[in-house]
Amino acid sequence: MAVLVACAIGVATGLLLVWLNARAAITIAVAEIDEGKLTVTRGGLSSRVLDDLRDVVSRPKVRHASLRILRAKDRARLVVEGDVSEQQLQRLRNIVGNVPIAQLERARRA
Repeated sequence: MAVLVACAIGVATGLLLVWLNARAAITIAVAEIDEGKLTVTRGGLSSRVLDDLRDVVSRPKVRHASLRILRAKDRARLVVEGDVSEQQLQRLRNIVGNVPIAQLERARRA
């Protein structure tokens, strides 16, 4: 019985590692917002996109939120967690969705 439990824990750990690696592979950038200030914590974004995102979160100020930009087919997809109004959320999605992934990738490698 102990061997079966050990095997189940090993399989669960392995699946968790595969899931984490897959999620990291599709993540273009991660940004944190604190009191209207956006900071990219992982990955990279073009300066135009970064400026547009900063403009949206500064007026009105977003208190705290987390942005994750993911690859989705030929466009990027935005996942937001935190205190963001519906209007700001739509503006953020429009900014990220209108930029082809290739442009975001070039900014990340630079």
